[in-house]
Amino acid sequence: MSSQSDTPAATGDAAGHRGTIRGWGSFVLILISLIVEGFDLQAANFAAPSIVEDFGIDRAEIGPLLSASLIGVLIGALTIGPLGDRFGRRTILIACCVAYGTLSLIAALAVNLPQLIVLRFLIGIGLGAVLPNALALAGELAPRRLLATATGLVGIGITFGGVVAGAVAAHYLPTHGWPALFVAGGVLPIAIALLLWLALPESPAFRPGAAPKAATAGVRAVLAPEFRGRTLAIWLIFALVLMVIYLLSGWIPLLIRDQGYSLAQASWIATGVHAGGVAGGVCASLLLARAQWKIVAIFAALAALSLLLLAVHNWGMGMLIALLLLVGFFSTGTQNGLNGSASATYPAAFRASGLGWALGLGRVGSILGPLAGSLAILLGLTAARHFFLIALLPLAIAALLALWLARRQRLAPPMDEGQ
Repeated sequence: MSSQSDTPAATGDAAGHRGTIRGWGSFVLILISLIVEGFDLQAANFAAPSIVEDFGIDRAEIGPLLSASLIGVLIGALTIGPLGDRFGRRTILIACCVAYGTLSLIAALAVNLPQLIVLRFLIGIGLGAVLPNALALAGELAPRRLLATATGLVGIGITFGGVVAGAVAAHYLPTHGWPALFVAGGVLPIAIALLLWLALPESPAFRPGAAPKAATAGVRAVLAPEFRGRTLAIWLIFALVLMVIYLLSGWIPLLIRDQGYSLAQASWIATGVHAGGVAGGVCASLLLARAQWKIVAIFAALAALSLLLLAVHNWGMGMLIALLLLVGFFSTGTQNGLNGSASATYPAAFRASGLGWALGLGRVGSILGPLAGSLAILLGLTAARHFFLIALLPLAIAALLALWLARRQRLAPPMDEGQ
């Protein structure tokens, strides 16, 4: 008589258990790769005060450095990212981690601002290709009913990477200066690339040797008459929300430093924004299982309210940190909700194109964010509490557009077979 463990059902259960463990392990690896990407995205923001002092430049000159990597991210997302369909998601992830890690190590040796700007631009190209492939791979591992939640959750890695960057900045900037952040930003992605090479499987949806789909087909699909209005609204929301997030993350450390806090204190306070963002991202992603665009609208509106509270009074350190935590919670929660809601808006046939183009074109906002900070300072808007007013209008528009999308999706949900 065969033992129970030899029965087909038991064998299937064991195989399913192993598959579940491997699936979760792969999800964690993707999450770690995005944490490392988030670290490198924020490295220049936290290093900015030290770079200004070390190079003896005016703080308004730092804007192009903060935007350089974001321009590279846009180019990388639209040009290198789609190569995952030809060469495999895993291959692109590993290659880009090695590439931008190596460039970050070189950036630590820069002797002037123009060198740093060029290197941060090149780093951004590698960073831009990581996110679409990571999101695609994570989505292919998730149950279809949890697609929006899974896409939102894995995006939290970007925000948590900012928390890690802030902690490293607070510890090492006072003693080792800005190069320490770029050294860490070089070692970490090279290490995760090795881990991905050893343990991350290729996407189950990737067929070796299959002819890649033309990128224009995806663009035509998301701009078809039945999707055109929603697509344009999604692109605008991504641009507005990313502009706010990068405006705040890029300039909060400098503004807090100007209020008399030390480099370490400025780094820790700015880290609070990212820490609040991790919690907000988790919360928003979990709520997406119940509602999608309505959650985006609620979080955007509450982010605007938090910024308004910051602007009406010159708060002490305790209240300042508390309000910044709320800003991080709701603004980053909005972004994670966007990732999940956008992925659920499009049918499976061109979901990757819809999400990829939204992320890529949304980077226009992330590029403009730090530059808007430079312009505001040049115009005399230097007080931190006045600075926060800049973000109110973009968030209000994003909330209204999200409400419109919620209504459109309720009236005409996308066809998605098998889901």
